[in-house]
Amino acid sequence: MLAHGERELKQRDRELPASGVYTFTEADYVDEQQEVEYQIPELPLRTINDAVEVQRLSRLNTLLERMVVGSSISTAELKTALTLQQYADYLDSVINPKQVEEVLYGSGVPEELRSYNRKLQAADFQNAKYEKMASMRNRGLANYRAGVVRKAQEKAEHLYERALERLEEIWGVASTGEKQILQSWMDREVDFDAGPNNRLGIDVDSIPRVRGSKSRAAQASGLPKLSQKLKRRECQLSAVLAAATAIVFEPEKESVFSEEQIKQLKQRMERIRNLSPEKD
Repeated sequence: MLAHGERELKQRDRELPASGVYTFTEADYVDEQQEVEYQIPELPLRTINDAVEVQRLSRLNTLLERMVVGSSISTAELKTALTLQQYADYLDSVINPKQVEEVLYGSGVPEELRSYNRKLQAADFQNAKYEKMASMRNRGLANYRAGVVRKAQEKAEHLYERALERLEEIWGVASTGEKQILQSWMDREVDFDAGPNNRLGIDVDSIPRVRGSKSRAAQASGLPKLSQKLKRRECQLSAVLAAATAIVFEPEKESVFSEEQIKQLKQRMERIRNLSPEKD
């Protein structure tokens, strides 16, 4: 498996540029994400003569500095920095879905997959124990007998096998619609009827994992949905940034027709009506 950092790379040829340095893009990754281009608005700065606004802007800047470095802020601090309407908009953004993934995965991991996860975590724990024993023995840091290390490996394989059997049981009793929901939670395709083409196995790399897993063997690097804590922090950051922007910059001007333009538009519409054939 090709990897760059914690993400799996696609198996494909890559041309090396003249500089000799290849820059990876989203198209290179198995879990390719849509790249978004942001347009920076050109807004003129406001002249702030209100001492209350200056004080609010100072509070907002302090909160932004803390949030950017990962520090949390309290509800009281947020209420003090935002207006009543801005705080109401913030609460609304926390409650309502912001991303498609929140609609798809908002109900959380299906209970059936939770039982599978528990068995998989037990297998991962045993496998980590085996890998540590094997590494220490190979480097001469511990005198584990070969039989002891082999038993640790066999126990990990047995636990992976039990976990995969549990997943097969879940798939076996699920309806077609339920399988689609379950599949949307997995990091790779699960098909127990694939026969010799079945790529599922009883080892750390080939066993399927529930999306959001932090295992190095997981093929999906991102969480399927925002956790409530993370979403709240993102909404806080967006609210504070929007509030500061409203104070610092002039609002975007809406396109408004002048009286002369409205008069000309009415005249054109009148001419069009006159050209239309009369109905009997």
